[in-house]
Amino acid sequence: MAQKKKGKVVQMLSPEKYIRQRARNLPVHECFISQGWEEEKKVSIVISRKHTNGNFTVGFYLVDLLCLGVKDAHFKFNIPVYEYKELLEYMHESIELQAVDYTLAHNVIFAALEFADDYGFKPCKDFSSTMQYFLREDNDAVELIEIECGYQGQPMYVRGPFDRDEEANRILAQLEKTAGPGNFKFIDEAGDLFGEDDGNEDELREMLQQSSLGLQFKVQIENISKPPVWRRIVVPSHYTFGFFHMLIQDCFGWEDMHLYQFNSGSYGTYPLIKEGDEFDDPGTTMEADETRLSDIFTEEGQRISYLYDFGDGWKHRIVLEKILTKKISTPECIDGKGKCPPEDCGGPLGYENLKQILADPKHPEHAEMREWLYLDDDEIWDSKEVDLDGVRELLKSVFSIDRMWEEERLPDARGF
Repeated sequence: MAQKKKGKVVQMLSPEKYIRQRARNLPVHECFISQGWEEEKKVSIVISRKHTNGNFTVGFYLVDLLCLGVKDAHFKFNIPVYEYKELLEYMHESIELQAVDYTLAHNVIFAALEFADDYGFKPCKDFSSTMQYFLREDNDAVELIEIECGYQGQPMYVRGPFDRDEEANRILAQLEKTAGPGNFKFIDEAGDLFGEDDGNEDELREMLQQSSLGLQFKVQIENISKPPVWRRIVVPSHYTFGFFHMLIQDCFGWEDMHLYQFNSGSYGTYPLIKEGDEFDDPGTTMEADETRLSDIFTEEGQRISYLYDFGDGWKHRIVLEKILTKKISTPECIDGKGKCPPEDCGGPLGYENLKQILADPKHPEHAEMREWLYLDDDEIWDSKEVDLDGVRELLKSVFSIDRMWEEERLPDARGF
């Protein structure tokens, strides 16, 4: 009996892999940029490439020329002509766009990237992992156009109405570190530095000026070993869980890109302590910004759970090791071990896989993962590395009362 010939198996690429591997082979169809971008320095860019089947893949870039670089990047993949036209019509209704040559769009994006990198700001993850490959390579084949970045020669952070408090403080701390005090500008379009929804500024200032018994915690990311990743932190007991979340983010090196929650016992127990919303059950949920550590922690040895990023599922085990006899007013990271995993790497299992790929130069994804992590040619990902001195300096910047409300941060004192 004759054997049946096996047909060739064609492996379909995911949209992300297609963009990384083949998008540059597609011709650029159209480019649009938001009108008034030279004055506003906040730029929306749309670039489309046309497939051989007549469909389009469209890339969207949100660019900050003032200091932050590429804040967002995403795509619509292989959409038909009618959907592409509807998409453009919708965008023109919400944003005033003008058609431009690809060269201008390219230069705006890469000028913003370079300027942001000078001050330690990296582009969003989707740009690094995928959307940079939707653009042409940044080389001499692309004509260089001079693009003005910053404001009057200095970086400027304009805090929008939806920028979270923790992120605003982190950006300001980064600018003070890289640009230096007095060498950057700041405009707060959200109101006071802590936001209108966080209550009266005087109450927040009063809380931060208080001192209370120190609580010594060991916070460890679960399901990570070789090495384990943990931090030992001392925190004033009057701090709220909202501030505790911010502190954990800074001590580990997380970027505060995702939602979080505390469980008052082990993971899955109630009540939850989180940022409140209208759908919360008051019987099972406590407001993080209104619940103090002293409301929950009453004796040494108590354990609670902290979950960060509901997708990757980074569970942290928090143990109250000591209730100190002395009062303190600011937090401190006194010890730690292990490098914080990168954001969006797939949780503990994804991180273990990433470490294996980085340790094997022959792995087919080795070069891609190194590029995703922005590793230089002579740089390695050291999972044992932890910069405690850098963490302590960051905490001094973020949790300092004077720095949070100093007059130099107000727009009037920056020349506006």
